[in-house]
Amino acid sequence: MGAKVNAVVAQKRSGAWAGIVFAVLYVVGVLLASGQPATTDKIKHSPALAESAWHKYYADSGHRTGILVGAFVLTAAMLALLVFASFLVDRLASDGASSTTTRLVFGGAVLFAAVTLAGAVALAWIPGAKAFGDSPLPVGSITYLGSQLGFALLLLGGGAAAALLLVSAGWAATRSGTLPTWLGWAGVVIGVLLFFVAVFFLPMTLLVLWVLVTSIVLLRRRGTANGDETMVATT
Repeated sequence: MGAKVNAVVAQKRSGAWAGIVFAVLYVVGVLLASGQPATTDKIKHSPALAESAWHKYYADSGHRTGILVGAFVLTAAMLALLVFASFLVDRLASDGASSTTTRLVFGGAVLFAAVTLAGAVALAWIPGAKAFGDSPLPVGSITYLGSQLGFALLLLGGGAAAALLLVSAGWAATRSGTLPTWLGWAGVVIGVLLFFVAVFFLPMTLLVLWVLVTSIVLLRRRGTANGDETMVATT
């Protein structure tokens, strides 16, 4: 019986660790995948100069490799997020959160993963076509508009999905007592904020911070082990 309890507790803790892994990988992946040439106001306002700057940037194999590595790291981060979200949903449900709210939490995580992966593909398709298909680099406005599509998906789509995830998770955690009240309300506030300002990039770090703090809080709560032991012993 003790071995079974320990296995259940270890499985629960691994879900919290997945949140920490997500936080680290997401930051690293975004920094790598969002590589871009240095630009001036003159370049930004000239399609021809912007095309030339991006073409030269993609022509460097080191730059292409960095973007591709970032895309793969973001993919791994999304897998970690889904593991964390699944673990969080289980905790919320066991503490009495409504099934509707928990479905919204996991749905928000799935939506965030989907738009982030789409954004990573948009950022990496030109380097990927060159690296894996030996295709010539494109010419024209697509050289810089492709990356802008990637940023739009990461920030606009990602911000909306993060808002759904954080508001529903924060509200459910506050109502069920899964997390400290301040952390639950912080999730709600951050979620509402991200819906409006995620496009400015830096606010997305608040999502990472919330997941990181939530994971650490859940790891440090000793009540989890006791709760799991009671659950196993009565089944």
